[in-house]
Amino acid sequence: MGFNNGDDLKHRKEKIMIKLHITMTRKSYGKKSQFTIFNEETKTFQDIKSAKQWIKEEYGKRKRAPMYIDTKNGVKKVGYVIGFHNADWSHSPVEKWIQQDWISFNSETPVYL
Repeated sequence: MGFNNGDDLKHRKEKIMIKLHITMTRKSYGKKSQFTIFNEETKTFQDIKSAKQWIKEEYGKRKRAPMYIDTKNGVKKVGYVIGFHNADWSHSPVEKWIQQDWISFNSETPVYL
């Protein structure tokens, strides 16, 4: 095996993938309860269209709000916050909570070794 000095990378077309970072938060119905993170996931897609289709299939018409970040060039939309009611029916008593999933869109470029 020879040493790869990167010359072959010039001839490859860069394929940028879309990675969704999903931060799942929850809080109880109590007046003083606060949201806490209980899970984080990542999902990778070929393009933005596929990522948005997955969100539509996974969350349906649940309430969503845009998620923004501040940059040097102003405010940029980077994803969605999707809110809904959820419950764990696997045991008794049933636990119920309010859930917000924070979904950010990120680009990812494969690394060639």
